[in-house]
Amino acid sequence: MSKLKTAKGGVWQRLLDALSKKAGKLVQKQELMKVSGQHNYARRIRELRAEGWDVIYQASPSGYVLRSTSKVAKEADKYINLKLRQKILERDNYTCQLCGHKAKERYSDGELVRLEVDHILPLHQKGRTVEENLWTLCSRCNAGKKSLLAYPETLKNKILSINLSDDVRKKLSDLSLKSGRTVNDLVIETLMRGIKKLK
Repeated sequence: MSKLKTAKGGVWQRLLDALSKKAGKLVQKQELMKVSGQHNYARRIRELRAEGWDVIYQASPSGYVLRSTSKVAKEADKYINLKLRQKILERDNYTCQLCGHKAKERYSDGELVRLEVDHILPLHQKGRTVEENLWTLCSRCNAGKKSLLAYPETLKNKILSINLSDDVRKKLSDLSLKSGRTVNDLVIETLMRGIKKLK
């Protein structure tokens, strides 16, 4: 196999080399940290993804897998640029919208929480790369993420799974996508308006 090349060179090339040597297999995060010489190697991997390399995160054991040695051109709508990513992280208060873990916290097993920005409605379901369709997830939640409605007991819609019918939850979920606000925020705002009317 010929050596895979990244246009970026340097640390990106070292990471791509390490991943391509074990293409299709897990490369543990400690190895990637050593190869890159950086603690923020995960950001460099995200940049490789943005360049078109099919690299996925695996939570346990934690590391990355290069699924294909073929680079694919990135469609503009698929790419979440760094400026947009930062805007979503700030909007979501650097908190995973599924499990509630915050940046720089640790999971119960001691691993550091890593935050990612991903699509709520997946691209293959005609989701778009716009603020209203992006949310912050930790790498563990993102590794197993489905669409928003597949998570009835999440922080995003936990209150809804207790008392509301599926059709009402779907309407709220659609409104959440359009407004860029969480389902819980919409429900709480509605409840507060109702409480004020009762006074």
